[in-house]
Amino acid sequence: MMIYLDYAATAPMRQAAIDAYAETAEQVFGNTQSLHDAGSAADNLLEACRKMWGGLLNVRSEGMYFTGNASEGNQLAIRSLLRGRGDGKWEIVTTALEHASVLTALHELEKDGYRIHYVPVDADGVLDFEQYQKLVTSQTALIVIQLVNSEMGAIQPVAECAAYAKEKGVPLHCDIVQAIGKIPVDLEQLGVTSAVCSGHKIGGPKGVGIVWVDPGIHWESVYEGTVHQEGFRAGTVDVPGITSATIAGKEAVAEQWEAALHAEELQSHLMGGLQESVLLTGNPAKKSPFIQGLLLPHVEGQWMMLECNRQQIAISTGTACKIGAGEAMSAMGAIGIEQDAARKFIRISFSANTTKEHIDAFLQVIGTSMAKAAF
Repeated sequence: MMIYLDYAATAPMRQAAIDAYAETAEQVFGNTQSLHDAGSAADNLLEACRKMWGGLLNVRSEGMYFTGNASEGNQLAIRSLLRGRGDGKWEIVTTALEHASVLTALHELEKDGYRIHYVPVDADGVLDFEQYQKLVTSQTALIVIQLVNSEMGAIQPVAECAAYAKEKGVPLHCDIVQAIGKIPVDLEQLGVTSAVCSGHKIGGPKGVGIVWVDPGIHWESVYEGTVHQEGFRAGTVDVPGITSATIAGKEAVAEQWEAALHAEELQSHLMGGLQESVLLTGNPAKKSPFIQGLLLPHVEGQWMMLECNRQQIAISTGTACKIGAGEAMSAMGAIGIEQDAARKFIRISFSANTTKEHIDAFLQVIGTSMAKAAF
């Protein structure tokens, strides 16, 4: 049986989420826009899901929207907020460590005339707050900063960044995909304008992104004439998928403290077993223990991923949304790792199902490959 160490890419569905999907698909199949009873039942369940997510994230539920995935959620939130500005400001502040969906959106916006400013980060992947303050100016239209980096698990000072953004009257969008269900996430305390998370990262189905946009801020729809979800996203709403993701979210948040303690134990166990020549990226005291980015001394990450796969261990070379397109390389470059060394990057990621025995098996493969490389 395969040892799965790639939970940052996706997680298996929880049984409760599977049951919720099946029951909803069978019994609440109406279109939320339909005016008959079947449509009303679907709309009522959708509203219940919005309220539950509002409670989980401690925000007003009328700002909750659902998309096809978190990547689409990032795109729509960023573009909707920018369309709502209408004040002639053309600068965006972000970091080079954002998810591929964010970086892609920003590259597209650059072609439309926006100027993108990247806040420098230190060797642990944490942004330089003083430089951040200098980059946020009267011309800043939007700030985009993730909470937990998907390559090394670095946690950004989002609350401080959002407080400064609020002083300057600039909205701040936050990707919380790798945070929800793993570290406490209170959007009211964080003070962000919008946030995005993903159903399949926490044991829900693929195909559901969860978005919150502060109802008190003006945004404009990317899709003209759209009636679904107040125009935020076009298309019939996937009520079974959303219900399933909501149940998964409820369970994940309820279990997060216990899961975090377990992940910290696994992180310590990993660090105790790593050979000195294998570099752990990020500061263990200031990062998510669920994500471990490693730089190998001897072989490229792609080779090690294939070798682990031969030994029935699933790891990755970085974010699955951009495999082969260099997101991990970009992240490593941002923290000062040279390109040749960055090619030796691999990532493992944990869940409550991961055991110390799984870590030991992984360490055994690393150790064996290094011993072979010595000859």
